[in-house]
Amino acid sequence: MAGSRENRLGEVVDRFYEAALRPELWRTALHAYSEALGAEGALILPGPRAAVAPACSEGLDAVVSRGVDEGWFADNPRVTRGIPALKDTRGVLVESQIFTPRELDHLPFNADFVARSGFRWFAGIYLVASGQDSVMLSVERKPGQEPFSHREIAQIGRMLPHFQRAGEVALRLAETRASSILEAFELMRCGGLLLDGTGRVVGQNGRARAMGGRTLRVVQGTLVAHPAATNAALGRLIGSVIGRGPAHAAPAAPPVAVPREGGPPLVVHAAPLVASGQEPFRRARAVLLIRDPAEAGEVGDALLRQAFGLTAAEARLANALARGRDLAEVAAAGGTTVATLRSQLKAVFAKTGTHRQAELVALLVRMALPA
Repeated sequence: MAGSRENRLGEVVDRFYEAALRPELWRTALHAYSEALGAEGALILPGPRAAVAPACSEGLDAVVSRGVDEGWFADNPRVTRGIPALKDTRGVLVESQIFTPRELDHLPFNADFVARSGFRWFAGIYLVASGQDSVMLSVERKPGQEPFSHREIAQIGRMLPHFQRAGEVALRLAETRASSILEAFELMRCGGLLLDGTGRVVGQNGRARAMGGRTLRVVQGTLVAHPAATNAALGRLIGSVIGRGPAHAAPAAPPVAVPREGGPPLVVHAAPLVASGQEPFRRARAVLLIRDPAEAGEVGDALLRQAFGLTAAEARLANALARGRDLAEVAAAGGTTVATLRSQLKAVFAKTGTHRQAELVALLVRMALPA
């Protein structure tokens, strides 16, 4: 059996630090970790409450896919037993610490999943130590190989602080990237909510909180609408963007209108967050965008002048019409005549490529709203 070498594990640490900054490199980093230990594969697994997705080295894709599809990872005894057993967050966990020899052969998880997938021995560590929200790193060997030796476990232990530092960096950077999405929606005057792979809300911006009020609330991680009759439609919308498989395979569900008192309904859009490669620390898998039709913004005069070559007076007139004022009101407020405004309006039509006031207003509304 190929023995592990300390210098090769040192090279793996460098790969982990690089993958923390560039999530698309996690597969190759896990493969290097597995090879350095003479194993068949390595994978990252979430704790019971960690909203991250499993990731694995090349060769374990079928095993991980089966574990997710058949629900083995939902009640993984390696994790549920391992977290309380691994009281030292800098320790290394192996199968003999949490399973008896009989359990290795007969416990359903081991017999029907691990063994049938062609594996038996493992060595696991905390990549992020946070109780039930922990993220674990496991390296796997087949029955014909030897269990991990005390020497190999000691070698993993010496490198473990580096692995955990890389894991913390990866987690914080993933959270920062998610926050930037919500901040972007804030700038677009839209409410934004991030969902994990189960549809639970894992982040929202201030506008979503203010906009929702009694109409849309997050209750224990679940988005709830009032009146409740809208919840079924919301559930279908969310389900369309968090399903398994490629994003293009799911039908693009239409937005949902949520009625509210004292104003037009809020409009909720949804989209999956697709990323290249495996990003195990990215909790957010989909986004909900909430738009309030009553908060349609105004295109600034400066932007209209730049975009269409309008004069200052023409830009003011265009925005006044977009706000619902008529020519008589604009004339009275500006101390001019309706005839003068009609002349300006003709120039605005020509410069914007519109022909009627309704077309002009529709154009300005589209410019004011986020895409």
